Amino acid sequence: MTTKAVEPVDRALRQVETISAVGLALASMEYLARPDLFEDTGLMSWEVERLRIRMLAGKKADFLNVLFKPPGIYVLLNLRLVAALTLINPKSDRTSRDIAVAFIAVTNYLLAVRIRAGTDGTEHMSQLTYMALLAARLFPNDPKARAASAWFIGGQSMLSYLAAGLAKAAGPSWRQGQAMPGIFRTYVYGDERVYKILKDRPMLSKLAGWGVIVGESIVPLALILPKKSAWGMLAAGASFHAGNAMFMGLNRFLWSFVGTYPAVVYMSKHMNLDDVSPKKLLRVFRKRR
Repeated sequence: MTTKAVEPVDRALRQVETISAVGLALASMEYLARPDLFEDTGLMSWEVERLRIRMLAGKKADFLNVLFKPPGIYVLLNLRLVAALTLINPKSDRTSRDIAVAFIAVTNYLLAVRIRAGTDGTEHMSQLTYMALLAARLFPNDPKARAASAWFIGGQSMLSYLAAGLAKAAGPSWRQGQAMPGIFRTYVYGDERVYKILKDRPMLSKLAGWGVIVGESIVPLALILPKKSAWGMLAAGASFHAGNAMFMGLNRFLWSFVGTYPAVVYMSKHMNLDDVSPKKLLRVFRKRR
């Protein structure tokens, strides 16, 4: 009896599901460890959070209380934890994984409405990743659909790095060295040890700021660099997120972005630079005219 070979795109998407699900499981457990946050007197009270969106502030949106107030919100988070663990489990069958991906994809958007404070690029990347994973699972027999999903995830990941680097480059505080000490002196994202190192060392702060700018901006080169250099670039990206997790508490960033790397690797292996060469693009443009 022979085992059917796994297609490279399916392997990449499976790896994306598994790695990113670790971050989702951690997020669910973090929230469940602090149930007081979601009480009416908590920092994430639904009665307060709903006021941020005008259409949810009135009584017409009270039907959402069943899902967004305790105990409904706890049920939702527990189910997300189960779904994430299903994707982490290598022995989960296809149907279970289909349901888990669909559930996470839908509830990502529900939680975007419910939890407005403290969300960041992690949640945005998760939303895009799981919608692409869901699209791939909706067309299991269409190799082009699965490939498109992998390309979307990988492309979105690289675009996020480039956009983050260019946005920081446009900010004087990053170029001049004030941004890093400013971040590490905050209560939410700060670290007193790092702040003390940077506060009286303007040149070091400036170098650190430019290091982040350049580092984020060049990560997309992993798509076209030789294999060893590309792996080194992705390793540097993972190390950057690991540092953020250690010193800034952004542990979910690590899993959300590193979870896209298998799609990036798949994308790099199937890129044909001739398709985007200036000469070919010029020929296509002339034909359309």
